[in-house]
Amino acid sequence: MNTDNLVYLSTALSIFLLLVSVWMFFRLTKLEKVRKEFFASGLKKDLEQILIDQNRMLSKINQELKEQDQSLTQIYKDNRNNFHKIGFISFNPPADSGGNISFALALLNDHDDGVVMSSLHGRE
Repeated sequence: MNTDNLVYLSTALSIFLLLVSVWMFFRLTKLEKVRKEFFASGLKKDLEQILIDQNRMLSKINQELKEQDQSLTQIYKDNRNNFHKIGFISFNPPADSGGNISFALALLNDHDDGVVMSSLHGRE
């Protein structure tokens, strides 16, 4: 290799290392910002104590979620007998029986138990 090639190679390597250094500087600055936000609580705790506290909080949240899941399951079971299926139809009765205000209404629960009400409006 001649000296010109070594100069070009050295220059290219220097530029590459300069770019890597700039990139690492920005990554380190971003990491430092995250670290400051993480420890911004002002408490003088070490990382181990912070992780232990976070683990306790997560355990508490998981327990609360289980309780809410059980509560929602119970609410779902309790509401199976409420009316969920509702149907309404308005119809014209046979000729000379009335106007357009006759209807039928169906109210059913999840077990298809319920009531059907109808009203037939007549002219008489």
